[in-house]
Amino acid sequence: MSDIYVVIRNQSDTAMPSVEGELLVVMLTTEGIVYRQTTASLRVAAAFFRNIPGGQYSILVRHSVLNPTEARYDVNLPERAIFGVRFVYDEPSHQLLKIESETRFLDD
Repeated sequence: MSDIYVVIRNQSDTAMPSVEGELLVVMLTTEGIVYRQTTASLRVAAAFFRNIPGGQYSILVRHSVLNPTEARYDVNLPERAIFGVRFVYDEPSHQLLKIESETRFLDD
């Protein structure tokens, strides 16, 4: 089993949990089906998905005023890993700037 963490930041690397007072929705999907869904935490703009089996997943961040309204990152999640993905937006224009990721493998 593996863990996935998602963080959402603005251009200044500050947590961006909401836009216009509405929290961002973070989803984990597999084969087009929502596997898990949550909102970004208010304090640190993060979402955590724990004990996920290895496999092919899409990580989505959604909000009606963001551009695009749904940002997506596809990953082939390995077993026994911690996978992190960071969505970075230009807050004034609500435009997605980049998506970054990293994987750390757990020792036996």
